[in-house]
Amino acid sequence: MARALRGERSELRRASVRLAVQFTALIVVLLSLAGAVVYYLAAAGSEEALQQRLEAAVELDNPRDAPLDVFLAVLNRGRLEVSRDVPSGLPVASSLSAVAAGAGSIEETVEADGTTYRVLTAQERRGRVVQAAVDTQETRNQLNRLLFALTAAVVGSAAVAALFSVLAARAAMRPLARALELQRRFVSDASHELRTPLTLLSTRAQLLRRRAAGQAGGASPGELDRLIQGLDEVVADAGVLTGILDDLLVAADPRKPGTLEEVDLAAVARQTAAAFGPAFSDRGLALHTQLPDVPVLVLGNEAALQRVFTALLSNALDFGRTEVTVSVAARNRDAVVTVADDGPGLPPELAGALFDRFSSVRPAPAGHTRHYGLGLALVAEIAARFGGSVSAEPETGQGAVLVVRLPLSARGF
Repeated sequence: MARALRGERSELRRASVRLAVQFTALIVVLLSLAGAVVYYLAAAGSEEALQQRLEAAVELDNPRDAPLDVFLAVLNRGRLEVSRDVPSGLPVASSLSAVAAGAGSIEETVEADGTTYRVLTAQERRGRVVQAAVDTQETRNQLNRLLFALTAAVVGSAAVAALFSVLAARAAMRPLARALELQRRFVSDASHELRTPLTLLSTRAQLLRRRAAGQAGGASPGELDRLIQGLDEVVADAGVLTGILDDLLVAADPRKPGTLEEVDLAAVARQTAAAFGPAFSDRGLALHTQLPDVPVLVLGNEAALQRVFTALLSNALDFGRTEVTVSVAARNRDAVVTVADDGPGLPPELAGALFDRFSSVRPAPAGHTRHYGLGLALVAEIAARFGGSVSAEPETGQGAVLVVRLPLSARGF
């Protein structure tokens, strides 16, 4: 029990970490998208402001009127005037000459004295050529500061989101962990408590069989044979019930896959069909079997596979009209189990939901809701546990055909 509790705590921690990672990744993606939008808008705004400053600067007449962060050069009839303290590399003489020759406005990026400038050269209405240069360093610094702030916000939010999500996930999963623990305890306790009386029942039946065999002189041979056969059936049924309890205990805890063994599906089908024989006779139904003489081996658990046949035959017993056929065959790499009845068939409304728990459809042919309970859902779960599948052919009015496919074992090919 202590080991199981440690395992559950470990699973809880792993699940909490997975949820925290997923939630944190979602937060990071959302904040990154929002940050990218903010950065894009800020960069676009800075670019537009820079462009407006350049366009306003080239409208000036005198370099002395230029703002402190703008360098201006004016070419008027071969005479060049420039702002004070113009850095080396400015103005761009080639651009001034080109615009003066009628090339139109020229906008370019120039490196001067280790600084990057945005330069616009244009011709004024009065024929003068004006060149304005603006330092882009401050704009880049602002964008870099914005990028750093956005990155810090994303990282900080991710850390807070990770911490919060871990705490929230653990708090949310504790009730589930307690419920799963209670479920496992219930199944374990029920299996333990039921196994004891079943063992006693089997033991008493075996003792009665020995006593009946020892007192053979007081009964006719036919009566004695029927008594011994009945006691043998009681012993066999007790063994089947014990196997079902063990299988239920394994199925209740998905962390324990159980031990797989080679099982002969044909033998299991033959045994289950024999057990259902009296029930079919009481209903006036004929139960036919089409079983091969050679074993059809699959990897699984005999008790679980017996539950599959029991559920399929129970369903056929409820809805069959005159006859039911059970067949087992090996096809390619699969063992195929088919249970067919001549009942009203499976309603098309249940397509895709037939193997859900407690599936039902209204109205049934007799005007009543038809329920399918747990049986077919358990068939689907057991088949999936052993790597197989289950399907149906819902032909209304022509009977129902349920097909279970399980992979053959290595010796079954």
